[in-house]
Amino acid sequence: MIWYILYPFRGTTEPPRLSPVHPIRRAFQAHGIATAQHWRTCLFLTIFVSVVLCYSAVFQPDSPAATGLRNLPQHVWTSTNEVSDDRPVDVDVHQVWVHGDYMKAIDHSILREALRVQEALIGRGFDEIDDTAQTTDHLPLPDGHGCPIPSEHGRRWGMHSPLMYWNCSLKELEEDPSLLATINARSNLQTSLNITLRPSTVFAGKSFTKKKLKAADALVITLFDQANSSLGAIWNERSRLLSEELSSDWSLFPKDGLIWRNRLYEFHFKPMTLIDDLFLAASYVVTAAYVIWRMMKLRAVKSWFGLLITICVKMTVCVIGSFTVCAYLGINLARIPRPWFPGVVFCFAFGNIFRLINVVLETPPEMPPVQRIGNALGEVGHLSLAVAGQNLVLIYLCSRVVTPWVADFCVFAAVTLVLDLVFHLTFFLAVLSVDVQRMELQDSLGRIEDSQSSKHGRQERQSWFGALLRNKWPSSTRWASSAAILSIIVAVNWHFFDSETRQLSVRETVDKLVKRHAKRTPTTVWTSPPINQARTPAEWLQLQDHNTARELIGAIKPNAHSFIARIYDPLLVVLRDANGRDKSQKITRPLPESIRHFGQEHAFPAALIVVFLIAAVTLLMNYLLWTGIPEATSEEEEVERNFSVKTLPMPQVLDIARLTSCPKGHLVSISLDRSTSLWLYEPGRGYMNTVLQTASMNPKLWPIVACALDDGGKFLALCTDEGQIGIFSLATGRFFLFLAIELRGQVPILFSFASIHPTQPDRLSLVIVTPDGHLTEFDTKNRSPETKYVHSSAISAATLYSPTKDYMNLLFVCKFGKVHIMSLNEGSQWTPDVVAGLDPGPPPDSNPSKIRLVYGVPSLGLIFALRSEEAEIFDFSSRALIYNLPIGHVKPQTFRVMHSSRKLCHCGGPAVHTLCIAYNELDTNHMIMQTFTLDDDSASQVCLGKPSETEAHNCQGLGSATEAVHCVEPAGVWESTNVLSIVGVRRCSLSLTPSSAASGVDSGFFASAPGSALKLRATKQGRTRSVSSLNTVFNDKHPPASPTDPDNWEAWTLSSNGEFRSRPLETDDPSEDSDQMTLNEQLFVASAGPITRLGKRSVAVGFGNVVKVVTLGKESFGGLIGGDGQAFDPTLGTHKSRLRRTGGRKTQ
Repeated sequence: MIWYILYPFRGTTEPPRLSPVHPIRRAFQAHGIATAQHWRTCLFLTIFVSVVLCYSAVFQPDSPAATGLRNLPQHVWTSTNEVSDDRPVDVDVHQVWVHGDYMKAIDHSILREALRVQEALIGRGFDEIDDTAQTTDHLPLPDGHGCPIPSEHGRRWGMHSPLMYWNCSLKELEEDPSLLATINARSNLQTSLNITLRPSTVFAGKSFTKKKLKAADALVITLFDQANSSLGAIWNERSRLLSEELSSDWSLFPKDGLIWRNRLYEFHFKPMTLIDDLFLAASYVVTAAYVIWRMMKLRAVKSWFGLLITICVKMTVCVIGSFTVCAYLGINLARIPRPWFPGVVFCFAFGNIFRLINVVLETPPEMPPVQRIGNALGEVGHLSLAVAGQNLVLIYLCSRVVTPWVADFCVFAAVTLVLDLVFHLTFFLAVLSVDVQRMELQDSLGRIEDSQSSKHGRQERQSWFGALLRNKWPSSTRWASSAAILSIIVAVNWHFFDSETRQLSVRETVDKLVKRHAKRTPTTVWTSPPINQARTPAEWLQLQDHNTARELIGAIKPNAHSFIARIYDPLLVVLRDANGRDKSQKITRPLPESIRHFGQEHAFPAALIVVFLIAAVTLLMNYLLWTGIPEATSEEEEVERNFSVKTLPMPQVLDIARLTSCPKGHLVSISLDRSTSLWLYEPGRGYMNTVLQTASMNPKLWPIVACALDDGGKFLALCTDEGQIGIFSLATGRFFLFLAIELRGQVPILFSFASIHPTQPDRLSLVIVTPDGHLTEFDTKNRSPETKYVHSSAISAATLYSPTKDYMNLLFVCKFGKVHIMSLNEGSQWTPDVVAGLDPGPPPDSNPSKIRLVYGVPSLGLIFALRSEEAEIFDFSSRALIYNLPIGHVKPQTFRVMHSSRKLCHCGGPAVHTLCIAYNELDTNHMIMQTFTLDDDSASQVCLGKPSETEAHNCQGLGSATEAVHCVEPAGVWESTNVLSIVGVRRCSLSLTPSSAASGVDSGFFASAPGSALKLRATKQGRTRSVSSLNTVFNDKHPPASPTDPDNWEAWTLSSNGEFRSRPLETDDPSEDSDQMTLNEQLFVASAGPITRLGKRSVAVGFGNVVKVVTLGKESFGGLIGGDGQAFDPTLGTHKSRLRRTGGRKTQ
């Protein structure tokens, strides 16, 4: 409807379609992608919110929400409205309220005084009135007489009193040991007027526990006087006498006992008619049938059934949650029959649901499920939001013209609308994403397309009903939700207009819409007493439910649907110096007591409900995802992943000599042309390039021998051979600090940022280690460098090791092969400790197997100490030796460790399913990967705990693992990734055919290395070993390299299970201008490199004067999806190809 209202401004009634770059569409699309990616988290959060919204209404009988839900009339319309004074009155109502201490009215002394007051004001009734007035000293008559009952002839009065629980007998009252037990046991008794003695009718300010009365603030004695009688004058005379003779321990308000102030109220009680029943039944049946039919049109049995369950659950939670919210907002809904409330959510839910499903079905099935959900929500999310806003405005306008009770119903409708939209964007969206992942909606789309393509010939003219069934709705049906909610509000409001006294006219509607409603407060109706009350008379009157109204009508005006009552202000009898009457109080528990009460009464059932709902939703998700087809193997899934190469534009003219990166995706390349190129990754925009002419700066930064980026992508540090350091801020785009340190002619072996201040994780320090044993730490905040001589002999290798987030260590190996660990944290003395378990061996220069390198794996808490043909694995915390791992001759700085996700073994140590080590063989171009697994079962874990613990728990460690050795020759340059794969770049070999290459590698490499670790492991007992060799040309898709092309390069990847892939490094389509420029300006490349890891799935390779980015699958920088053309500038040279499987020879 909103689009028709906006027609004069937009010129069309069609809903707007936002452009892909519109911020609103992008926001909805991002929300849809995040929900689809994390659907389990979304479902668990919505389950928790649902329990919070529904628990008090369903499982806490004493809560306001449960009370309001329980008091809803089942089949009647009820209302209590103030009317004008010119209406004929059916009954006068006089009341007296007796107060003791605050919320302590149920007490023998208070009830005894109330009995005296009742005897003084009512006595034996009004049938035979004499001139002798009753006083407070007059005790009740003997027990046998009981409560006063009006005579059968000309009954014109009646009473309702809490003392009827004891038959108005002082003796029964005094002998009752448990007043509350008596009240709760006799709460279903009926008086002579056939009115039930509910606590709500004879007490004010009530407190309940498990539907049982616990306390009350006042006793309410009520006298019903038929109109045009003289009982009002008699009541006033007796009240005056009561004020004169009341005991000094009690006070009376007003003091003279005379009350003239009154208001007229109309009580309505009208059962639902047959037309109401038929209207609701037809609406619900037609709606349910239509929804089931639409769901079955998806042609996926499990999909439509699962989505139907989801819709029912969502609507149920919205309705019950709306009752909870309205109850705590003080909205009284006890005047409208229960069957009308579910119709509210029907008006809102289905439009959003079918709108979203239709767009999902229209998206290309080739698009990934997550992107399908995000794209669909981005396309229709703003429409759902606009329709919700439109309906909220419509509900507000209706609330201005309807009766007060229908205005409360409008609040309920508004709350339901908001909750429905929230659960639509969370719960339903998550379940729909699961259904899309099951590929049922894609199959449905395929069937629809097939059926459409098979139709030929001239199309027949469709009827309106046929188009409606095919969801090609006419434009007028866009009014559906607005028209439905308007119809419900009008229908509900119609029942609160009396045909004789209040006509529903256009003028009256306009008047109500224009004028402001006076705020309904108790102060406008009742005179505020000078005491603190838990419940005012106006609130007490509004709390009377439909059952009480039905009984009052039967007693006062039988066979009618309404009556007019003149209700006088109550006469208040208050105990003098009563506690809590001088100031306002609320019945609240202290926080510790409230927590303890919840823990004792509700913690277990609430936890049980949460667990049950999680289990039910888990079963539903498994049901939706079950296909009956065996799951694809990891090998088959790998084939479907992308293997892409992207080329960054060339800002430099000579070869790249140094390359570094950070997890945020930023890159720094240093070229021989004396320039430093900075590539900043911006989500949604790709890479933005900045060139720094560091050689022409002052101070001069050239030649650069070390550079570093911090993990947060904030700072870049450059160091020259003379110790001049410049720190560049990526945020501001300028150098903010220069300093000079003494390098003593050394080139740093460690140059990195680190956080060594546990209390300030964002405070970074630059750590520099030189081979001559000096350590320099520079605090970027205090700008104060500190240098210390940490070891007397030369340091051959160093690395940083952080076992926990706030604990930084330095690992280094000295010339003699000793491994040292030194804490760098603030306050430490920078004193290195020698790892005693790592024996360097015999005297220096006599043992070729001394430790040459250390490699830390903080994620597993391990250290790899490398000797010539062995890697010793140590536990960092205990320094205990885990395992001696035979390896080949490792080329320095090429050793890498990869592992699957860490699990906790039952011995307490770390465990992984797969452990991989990769390295280049010394003096060769072979890349060796050794993979350790127990078996093919994904649940099997290799324990990496201490031997003393593993033996005691019979854990299976590396000694029990199966080892697979894979070799790539030639390897070129390569780097490990975080997805158990290695990515490299190499020049294709042209001299061998595929078969001879594989055979030559197998026989040549392994046979010519008799002393290598591969042969040694072949004779080791108790271990299963497989060896595979993978050479250059495995060309299932791309043709072999041409022998006439001397410059043919390829990107390759090797997974932990030995699966090898390769593809051309260059762009396949050089017709684009940017790609042609790249080919014309690119230098001849003799060897690729340097190389660095970029993110989790990518590596960046220096290739002459350009940078190649090789990506496996979809890359993520800072949690954003990339690597498929979205994370990079679209103008970059790009090639994508499907991964191709190559076998390679494998021998046992």
